Amino acid sequence: MASGYLNVNNPDQVGSVQKFSVLTGEPNTWLFIYSGLAKIELNDQGGGIFGGDQSANPTVWIILDNISGVLLGPAATSSLANISGSKLGQLDIQSVSLDSRDNGDLVLTTTLYANTDSTDWNDLGTYSYYVSAKILLDEASISGTIRWNKTLATALTPPNFVITADTQIPGSGPPSFGTDEVEATGLEGTLDSSDNTYYYVPYTITGSLLGKSVFVAVSPIPNAFNGAPTFGSLVATQISGPNMISLTNTNRHATDVNFEMVFEPAPR
Repeated sequence: MASGYLNVNNPDQVGSVQKFSVLTGEPNTWLFIYSGLAKIELNDQGGGIFGGDQSANPTVWIILDNISGVLLGPAATSSLANISGSKLGQLDIQSVSLDSRDNGDLVLTTTLYANTDSTDWNDLGTYSYYVSAKILLDEASISGTIRWNKTLATALTPPNFVITADTQIPGSGPPSFGTDEVEATGLEGTLDSSDNTYYYVPYTITGSLLGKSVFVAVSPIPNAFNGAPTFGSLVATQISGPNMISLTNTNRHATDVNFEMVFEPAPR
């Protein structure tokens, strides 16, 4: 086998794959641990990477994961495993390193060394690896815009909305229907008045969002607008995006969760 890439998602390339992650005591910083068996099958008989009385230094890259974040501290090791042959020559792990690529791929690089005498052969079927990586993950977020017709009202000094990501806590049954619990709060961006019909305010929610099913709640602040109709209230309703949002380590962002503010008349 010549130098090349292996992927942990392909069982023909990497076996006994294990992954474990734990949140450290630092904000949004996780320790990821990976292990497995790289199936490289180096053989100098017929079409192998090296012939008798020759040596080779193949490099193997294993794509362990795809993570959006910053690699803070790696530790990696590789060890020769399944070896056979007529007479063992020189087989060695020369170097091991871990890096994070621009596309988010976490890649383990192992450079091997192989050499045999002219009349002998060796076969290296697999090598094992163990990796620990301290990673500052890209912070999970929910984002979108809030719009309203320019004839409805004008915004005063922000903040103009209370924006939260909430979870639903079920009640014990009628007449108790449960409650909503705030998991994270959002911040407004700068008002955009360039459209002929609508005002737009972007928002972003960050915080403790991973592993939870949340919905976004937007409530206009009554005294934060001028010129709104009386005898009723301003309300914001969701017009696009998922109603329930579940963010994970591999799916950390929800976008285009958009709202429109309207006037809701009071009951007569």
